[in-house]
Amino acid sequence: MDVAAFSDENFDPKDWINKALRSADSTQTKEAAASSLVLKLQLMISKLNGALEDQCQQVVHSIPRIVLEAEQLQQEATFLKDKLISVKADVESVEQETEQNMHALIQMDRVKERISETSKALQEADNWSILDSQAEEGFAAKDYALVGEKISGMQVSLRLLHHAADYQERVDHLESLRNRLEATLSPQLVKAFSNNDREAAEAIVNIFRGMERDKQLTKYYSKCVKARVAQKWSDFVNAPETDVGDWLNCLYTELLNLAKENQVWCTQVFTQENPSTMTCSIITGCLGGLDPSLEFCMEAAAKLHDSATLLPYLLSLTDRTDKFLADIETYLEGCTEKECRTLGKAVYAPYKQFVNKYRQLETQALTKEMEGWSSGGKDTIEEIHSLSSSVGKLVQLYESAGTRCALFTKGTGFPALAGAIRDSMDKHLDRYRKIMRRLEKRKGIADDDWSVLQHCLSAVQITGDLLNQFEELDMKLSLQLLEACRPYLTKDKAAKPLAQYHNFLLNSEDLTKLEALFGKVSGKSGSGSSAPLLKESLALVKQTSDELQKTSFNIMFHPVETQLDRVSELASKQGPGVSLEANLPEFSFSPQEYITQTGEYLMTLPQHLEPFMSGDTSLLGRALRDGTSIPGAKESAESADTAPVDFLLGCVAVSTCAKYLEQLNGIQNIGNNSARQLGIDIGYLGNVLEDLGHSLSPELSSACALLKVDPAQIKTEGANHPANIVALVKKIRSVQ
Repeated sequence: MDVAAFSDENFDPKDWINKALRSADSTQTKEAAASSLVLKLQLMISKLNGALEDQCQQVVHSIPRIVLEAEQLQQEATFLKDKLISVKADVESVEQETEQNMHALIQMDRVKERISETSKALQEADNWSILDSQAEEGFAAKDYALVGEKISGMQVSLRLLHHAADYQERVDHLESLRNRLEATLSPQLVKAFSNNDREAAEAIVNIFRGMERDKQLTKYYSKCVKARVAQKWSDFVNAPETDVGDWLNCLYTELLNLAKENQVWCTQVFTQENPSTMTCSIITGCLGGLDPSLEFCMEAAAKLHDSATLLPYLLSLTDRTDKFLADIETYLEGCTEKECRTLGKAVYAPYKQFVNKYRQLETQALTKEMEGWSSGGKDTIEEIHSLSSSVGKLVQLYESAGTRCALFTKGTGFPALAGAIRDSMDKHLDRYRKIMRRLEKRKGIADDDWSVLQHCLSAVQITGDLLNQFEELDMKLSLQLLEACRPYLTKDKAAKPLAQYHNFLLNSEDLTKLEALFGKVSGKSGSGSSAPLLKESLALVKQTSDELQKTSFNIMFHPVETQLDRVSELASKQGPGVSLEANLPEFSFSPQEYITQTGEYLMTLPQHLEPFMSGDTSLLGRALRDGTSIPGAKESAESADTAPVDFLLGCVAVSTCAKYLEQLNGIQNIGNNSARQLGIDIGYLGNVLEDLGHSLSPELSSACALLKVDPAQIKTEGANHPANIVALVKKIRSVQ
């Protein structure tokens, strides 16, 4: 039986009884099971009552003993209190009886201390004179170790003579001895430092340390080491048949050896100095004290290279510098972040001048590489093929430039790289503009020489390839930017003081540009730009593509425009031999020559655009999708899946209708037959457009219908057409 449930705060008797009955033997009736359960509960209650009664008896029997123990504890506490009061009274009595004696003892102890101090002062005064005499003898014998020892002793004596009347004179005398010894030993110390003689330096340093003049020793050492390195640098620079790369190798080898030596110096000589801090400070000073400076040497070497070889040359120098910094890092483990950053700035200082003008350098390198791509001739077909093959070369060239930028500038030059790509791309697009101007001049023969239009559309198609390739290139360059800059631009970076390239290579303005670009590329700025790195370059390509599309359309539409310019002139004339007053039947009219020639030209367009209807048309479609300069582009682009040729034909159809309406606006006061002739011509145009898969615009269709009806019916029929078209037809037909 489950009795644990009785102790539950939420005990429910009904639930417990139901549960107990459900768990009873299934062979028993419910009355028997309930009777058995009641019997068990009665037995349990009986046991509990017995146990409770036993516990109560035990408690009653133990109460007298507890009361007795409490009374005994109270008596002992009272006795302890009385004892404490008695001890306190005895202590106060002793203090009163011995107060005068203790005061006398204190006075006697003070007198003893004063006598002892006076005795020591007399001894030290005598010792001072002896030490001073011995120091002079040491100077005479050139035993400077002895002099240092005696000066140390005089320093100890001076501390005990601070109450003497001539204390200040003694201080001045001791200082003069120190200065004299320092002046004597300084040339020897410099010689030991310069010759890297640790044994001699250690002996002299101990003398300086003994006379408390060791604080300037590290400065002496650093100055000597810097002078030694500067002299070796001068030897490197003046060596025949060497260049900056060789000088850097020698310099970095010398500095690494210096770092190793400095560890030993700090262990044996400068034991109180931090080896890492001292190494960092000395190397930083050495790099800043070179004559000629590294900046000057690199600038002079750069002038010996042309735009094609300069950046690879600088990259080779950077490789040496990166390796040196990686090797020297093991000797800087105990340096602070500030010290490491100062060293990093000194190491990369020579490259800052090139990073600051990286856009110009990269633009020159890219432009130099592109110069050999042009066919150089006036053959349009050859130039088109050259432009097509240049797309892959461009992408490969810019990918290489991105890799070079990441290695040379450590990612800090990506904003400049984006500008360089934009500048070099602008020069490359001049080839497209030259072709465009060349083809624009030949648009008058487009209906005789269809290659003009085909060449222009081929150029547009290449710009579509450029747009696709540049969007992919932007993603690759963006990944390179993130990978290069993430170690020092992200907040959750593992701090590496020697990898803070943005602080080493950039000024504040360029750093702001880099952070802004990094934010856009990483999506943290919320700019929403799909191609933040090559945004300007893509805009240039789109602009050039837009201009090419406009030229292509002008060439394509020029024959139509030429024919339609005759509409207003022909509208005032009737067919030959027909009276102006005669109302001719419908079958008497036929399309005039200008519109039939227009129709013939439009019907031949698909045939000559066939090269752009088969195969992969996605590149041409890509270019046309972003175009904004072709008239009727919005009306023709019904869906993103519209074929490029259908799109172009749609633009021609829209522009043809718009041109015809424009011509109608210049016509007025024509006869009934002339108006009907216009309607016949427009109807013919509509049939041609339908054959091409397009239709008349609603406005021109309304004008066609109203031109064919009798003047008296225009008002009635006009209710079903736009008001502006009705007004136009009334003006044409002189209907009030």
